[in-house]
Amino acid sequence: MRYPTRVSLQHRLEYGALVVTAFLLRIMPRRLALFAGAGIGWLGWTLRIRREVVLSNLAQALPDASHDERVRIGARAARNFGRTVTEFLRFGGRDRRRTLELVRVQGQEELRTALAQRGAIVVTGHLGAWALYVAALGMSGIPTALLVGRQRNPKVDAMINSLPGDHISFVSHGRRAPRELLQNLAAGKAMVLVADQHGGPRGTVAPFFGKETSTLSLPGALVARQELPLFMMAGHRAKDGRHDLSLRRLDVPPDDGRGEEARRLRITSLCNEAIATAVLEHPDQYFWYHRRYRTPGDGREPARPTTKSAAGR
Repeated sequence: MRYPTRVSLQHRLEYGALVVTAFLLRIMPRRLALFAGAGIGWLGWTLRIRREVVLSNLAQALPDASHDERVRIGARAARNFGRTVTEFLRFGGRDRRRTLELVRVQGQEELRTALAQRGAIVVTGHLGAWALYVAALGMSGIPTALLVGRQRNPKVDAMINSLPGDHISFVSHGRRAPRELLQNLAAGKAMVLVADQHGGPRGTVAPFFGKETSTLSLPGALVARQELPLFMMAGHRAKDGRHDLSLRRLDVPPDDGRGEEARRLRITSLCNEAIATAVLEHPDQYFWYHRRYRTPGDGREPARPTTKSAAGR
């Protein structure tokens, strides 16, 4: 989707508010800033912002949990989201120097070994402080690229993309994305794809928490066509206030003779299963606010399984 590049008065006001918020959060002690962020998240939950979406998603993921338990998980997840935004905004300040102290990365040696041969696909979801984890991956010395969406506000978009500094290469959704993805992979980078949102009309329909829904096609398409190694990246907030981030190589299903499209679907299902497993370990640290499930045929989700995407053309 294209957004206008013209900067309006509303854009300037939004940007100004974000700059002021980021400044205040950066000058606070870390613990106080996280407390404030959690409070903002709690306020959003109290105001019932997308609460129905959250509880609907939780009912799909945790069918055996009671309604009250889902409400408690949703409330904790809202506070976690506030902390996550706080940490990302603080990354542009003094927390940048402490990133590898705040995020303990496990499993990076296997990824380094894979990258010595060629690029690799790293799938992840909106779990823990996901944006901080991508930054930590790049700062650990692993050449990293990230596929990102473009914000409607161009000034906010530029600010967000500037926070990680030179540690990450960004690839924006659009016509040039497939070429840039392949260029980054050819350069031996870990291509991070956040693959837990609704995949739109060109997505691959695959099960997520037991329900078929459109899923980002790129991981399956790139791995199947380019024979790339595939990794899962997941992290969570630990009790000591730091984060534990793990990288795990996934066993890609071999070509069984049923064709590339069938293999793409199997790879997509593998990614969904890996993300769901990580989410269930820490459901109160997941971003449940996405409209992950939509009605087939409503113009936003394909009516049948398909893996046609820009990468598969």
